[in-house]
Amino acid sequence: MAKILAVDDQEDNLDLLTQILEDNNFGVFTATNGKEAIEKAENELPDVILLDVQMPVMNGYDVCAHLKKNERTKDIPIIFLTASTGEENVVKGLTLGADDYITKPFNEKELLARLGVMIRIREAEKKIETMALTDSLTGLYNRRFLYQRFEEEISRAKRNSLALSCIMLDIDFFKKINDTHGHDFGDFVLKEVTNILRTNLRGYDAIVRFGGEEFVVILAGTKPEDALMVAKKLREKMEAYSFTRGNISVKLTVSIGVFGCSSNKILEDVEKFIKCVDEAMYTAKRAGRNRVVMYNTDMSF
Repeated sequence: MAKILAVDDQEDNLDLLTQILEDNNFGVFTATNGKEAIEKAENELPDVILLDVQMPVMNGYDVCAHLKKNERTKDIPIIFLTASTGEENVVKGLTLGADDYITKPFNEKELLARLGVMIRIREAEKKIETMALTDSLTGLYNRRFLYQRFEEEISRAKRNSLALSCIMLDIDFFKKINDTHGHDFGDFVLKEVTNILRTNLRGYDAIVRFGGEEFVVILAGTKPEDALMVAKKLREKMEAYSFTRGNISVKLTVSIGVFGCSSNKILEDVEKFIKCVDEAMYTAKRAGRNRVVMYNTDMSF
């Protein structure tokens, strides 16, 4: 069900919009002023915003400009609802980033048709975005997504005084698996490792295929000592698992690095965050593999 944010300072107009949209199986939430519209857009992330132009204090143009500057809301399609059909007003709205406009009093069929177009466009954009940010083999997020998500989690951790940790996991001797059993079996192993990670992590932990046989997990709101416990659990699960396909069955181990920050010492540089956990993981490799190592300040990067 597509979510529509309807914004109008006239209750009668909102009631009419709500009735039409709900009758056509849209999810609807409303706002009666610009400030409320911005808050709901940021919190709810609707699929389309129907935005009245003429509102007191903060008009539709100002709301549109604000939303288009916000990273979270900039891609949400906006359709202006306006009683003015003047070319200057239409151009102004489109220039600010609106995607379409409908004149009041609006025709129900036209409203639904224009909404349908915006929703189809948005769905296509989301599909492209998903393809760009995910790994085609495992379905996990990819390296490009990692940096984007890390920035968001660092900002959230600082804003809400939360801890932030991550782990980096590397499959030991993965090249030998490929060389011995072929790349198809190697791909199978990567998918099975993905399933183990998903099964043993929280739904909101961001799991990323960092490259090849390396995986990174962002553990939001997790203290370093708790991240260490998570990493130890994952190492044990991997070691105990039999990777079996047809008549081939192998056991494998992983090396894991851990790095985290307490709520009052959040590292703001994403590159350094990743370098720290990477160094910890390679220390685990150098120490003999099949182990978990927590980053400490004696390590260098």
